[in-house]
Amino acid sequence: MEYENQNDIVAWFARNHVAANLLMIFIIVIGLISLTQIQRELQPDLNIEAIQVTMVYPGAAPEEVEQGVTSKIEEAIKDITGIEKISSYSNEGV
Repeated sequence: MEYENQNDIVAWFARNHVAANLLMIFIIVIGLISLTQIQRELQPDLNIEAIQVTMVYPGAAPEEVEQGVTSKIEEAIKDITGIEKISSYSNEGV
């Protein structure tokens, strides 16, 4: 039954091309009006409170993960301005 209703709508618009054109113009005008209302910024002000990094190191012991991955990530990000706290956890394989 729903399939027939869709065909009825399409058939109605095919018979009433003026209504179809008016609907199309209405949708375009609403889209253009909406386009002028959207906020756009080149560099938006983002307030990120936390970032989580997860690295998988299959089969590695926690000590290997800490030496091979965790400490290197900490070294790479320690000089970034705005970081207030760094905490890390090394588990087996992660």
